[in-house]
Amino acid sequence: MMQLQAKACDFIGKNGNWAPCALFYRDKDEEYYEYCQRRFNGFLPPVPKNENGDPASPVNGNIHGVYLGVNVDLRTCKLPAISPFGYKRFHVPIEYLYGTDFNLYFADFYCHSGSKSHHLSLVLTQLNSAADNFCKSHLPKLSRTRNPFLYEDPLTSQMMVTSSLWIEIFYTEKIPMGSGWFELVQCNSIGPKTGKPKHDSCEVCNIYHKQS
Repeated sequence: MMQLQAKACDFIGKNGNWAPCALFYRDKDEEYYEYCQRRFNGFLPPVPKNENGDPASPVNGNIHGVYLGVNVDLRTCKLPAISPFGYKRFHVPIEYLYGTDFNLYFADFYCHSGSKSHHLSLVLTQLNSAADNFCKSHLPKLSRTRNPFLYEDPLTSQMMVTSSLWIEIFYTEKIPMGSGWFELVQCNSIGPKTGKPKHDSCEVCNIYHKQS
């Protein structure tokens, strides 16, 4: 995991194109949120981590969480206008979920076959929870103020995120829908989304890449 994290850091380099960010978000369809309202009393429930990304990532199938986005458009510093995951976007302020009693971990760096972008997975856990104890033993822990992916600027207290790759947050606690708000976005694909395997011939994000 430390070697994979080092590859992600090398990929970002010194020009990580960091931009301020204030929101986590989740893009799904209306039916998903209606189900959460009805079945889980208005909470987004943690689900098992799927097999998306590197098959050797230790969190696959071993912790539960909610996928969140944190990416911004570098040109506008706004959230992406188009989503591949759904047309209804849930927003929640980062500070509501990422309190001082939470830990951030590096979990994966990967790309998919045919994709032009790379992805990074981070796990956000409540201190001393079961998920946090698992991640302490299996993942590199990241400093809140000193990491190249998602960090708090110690001078301004503003959260900053790199736009050099696509970051997903796996948040291991349930999230009340009342903590945020919704808006509609353009969705460029339909159908269920499942985890996809890593492109094993990419020299950028594989420690041992398959010869193509």
